[in-house]
Amino acid sequence: MSGLEQQLEDRLGVPVIDAVAAAVKMAESLVSLRKTTSKQLTYRSPERKAIKGYPSHYQAENFSR
Repeated sequence: MSGLEQQLEDRLGVPVIDAVAAAVKMAESLVSLRKTTSKQLTYRSPERKAIKGYPSHYQAENFSR
């Protein structure tokens, strides 16, 4: 917030956290720890089901995964 958080803290008398600065620090820490997004599929694909009101050529069984 480019210094605005200090003015708010002084005026309100409570700690104010700059959300952008906090997000940047979080990203920096994840990079320094060499953390990345998971490459494992941890969820099951949804089951195919009929789409009511659509013609048969739009139904899931007519498409490959």
